[in-house]
Amino acid sequence: MTIRLCHALLALAVMLGAATTVEAQLSRPPVGGPGDVPINPPTSRSMQDFVGTWRLTWQDPGNPDCPCRGSLWIDIDENADGISLDGRWRMKGADAVLHGTMSYQAKVWSGRFAQPDDGTGFPVKGHFRLESRDANTLTGSYQRDGTAVAFSWTAVRD
Repeated sequence: MTIRLCHALLALAVMLGAATTVEAQLSRPPVGGPGDVPINPPTSRSMQDFVGTWRLTWQDPGNPDCPCRGSLWIDIDENADGISLDGRWRMKGADAVLHGTMSYQAKVWSGRFAQPDDGTGFPVKGHFRLESRDANTLTGSYQRDGTAVAFSWTAVRD
């Protein structure tokens, strides 16, 4: 290959790279994304699908009595930046405390949960996700730290 041909190929590659960069910069989506996604974070009014008392049913293969049943109380976290919720999950032993943030669409609440040691020497911690299906139904999953499998849960407004 001659030096002249190498220079020509190099120049062509540089020009194509510059053209691709300019095209990529010009073809960005409009600010704000799709039209149905609010630009502002959720407000307390938009989080009302979660706030309240729920009858909760969940899976737990380690418990032969499951599907398990309990209660879930959810309220707005007054100390947070306006997009957080706190919850209390009543189950066997001590209640688990949930804390998490809302998605911008105010349809998903996700975060961490913790249940203090109930005397067995093993406090339970993990993460969760709950999605509003309608004003009276939540579905999602929770997963204990140190496990590879998430378990499903469903809540119906009390």
